[in-house]
Amino acid sequence: MKLLLFMVLAACPWFAQACSFAPGYERFTPSVAAFDARMDGDRTAVLPAPQIRVVQLVRGTGAEAGMCGDLRQLTLELDWPKSSVYRLNEVGFYFRVVDGQQPDRIFPLVPITGKITGQRAKFFFIWLDGHPPAQLPLTLEVEVFAVNKGLESGAARRFRISDARRP
Repeated sequence: MKLLLFMVLAACPWFAQACSFAPGYERFTPSVAAFDARMDGDRTAVLPAPQIRVVQLVRGTGAEAGMCGDLRQLTLELDWPKSSVYRLNEVGFYFRVVDGQQPDRIFPLVPITGKITGQRAKFFFIWLDGHPPAQLPLTLEVEVFAVNKGLESGAARRFRISDARRP
């Protein structure tokens, strides 16, 4: 019986094709116990608004579903102000769509951290895009803001994500 199953699966290689991407971010874990309120002179420090830019937006190509052709990819780079009393690895970020319609959930509902290099973090998001004839235009206004371990939120920065190929 195992031999028969093996022969059937070997004759049908498309069963073995799969699409697997890990998102390019990690969940930020707040901790009241680990929270240390920072001071800026004689006042509690305020989290600044980060700078952010869209590095890449890739549409799904409509290739076979098992070949990841129906995924859309978004890469963002965030620059953290050197003047902040918080280091980049001490904060997480919320991304929230404030205008426009998401075709699928792009941003998680929890604060996240990206891949950090110096004062810059890179975030990679993926979601189902569908085949080109069914793809909707993507024009979103998003805000990003930092949170510290005590979940105090900082100033927000808004930015646009737009698919220039679509009307």
